[in-house]
Amino acid sequence: MKKIILVAFVILLGSNLKAQISAGLKLGTNFSSVQTSGGGVSISTSNRTAFNFGGYARISLPSSLKLQPEFLYQGMGGTINGTTFKNDYVTVPILLQYAVTKNFLLEAGPQIGLLVSSKVEGENIKDAFKSSDVQMLIGASVGITGKIGLGVRYGMSLSNISTDSYSTVKTDVKNKAFSIMVSYKLF
Repeated sequence: MKKIILVAFVILLGSNLKAQISAGLKLGTNFSSVQTSGGGVSISTSNRTAFNFGGYARISLPSSLKLQPEFLYQGMGGTINGTTFKNDYVTVPILLQYAVTKNFLLEAGPQIGLLVSSKVEGENIKDAFKSSDVQMLIGASVGITGKIGLGVRYGMSLSNISTDSYSTVKTDVKNKAFSIMVSYKLF
C-alpha cells in the first residue's frame, strides 16, 4: 500500500513540475455531535459548537484538480441531557478538490484526527476514546476575493472511536461535524 501511494505521489508531482502551490490560514466553527449505538439503542447528541483553526497548502494539478492538505485544531463532541462532551483533535485532512469554476471548488477526502483532550464537566475522560479518528469529508469552498475564501464541509467517522472502558455494553461511537471556515491565502 505504501508503494502504491508513493508511486501515485511521484506521478502526480512528475506530471506537473510547474504546479502552482499556495498556502494560507483557516479559522472557523464546528457544529459537532456524537452518534452512539449499542444494545439495540441509537442516540445522537445535540451539537457542540467549537472553534477550528490551522493552515493549508493547495497544490494545483492538471484538469481542474487540486490537492489540499491541511493541519487543523478542531473541537468536537456533543451535548446530551445538558452535559457537554468536549473532544479536541489535531487533524490532517487530505482533500481532492475539483474546480467547477475558477472560484468554486467541490472537495472530498479522508481526515485523520489525533485526540488531544476529552473532558466532561472538567473531568478527563480521554481513556474512553481511541487516540485517533479517521473521517470522510465532503464539502465546497468559494473564493470571495483573491485572498479570502469561505468553505463548508461535513465529516463523519468511519470507525468506532470508543474504547468501551466506561460501558459493559458494546457501543459504536462516531464523530459527526458540520464546519464553516474562512480562509486567508498567504501566498
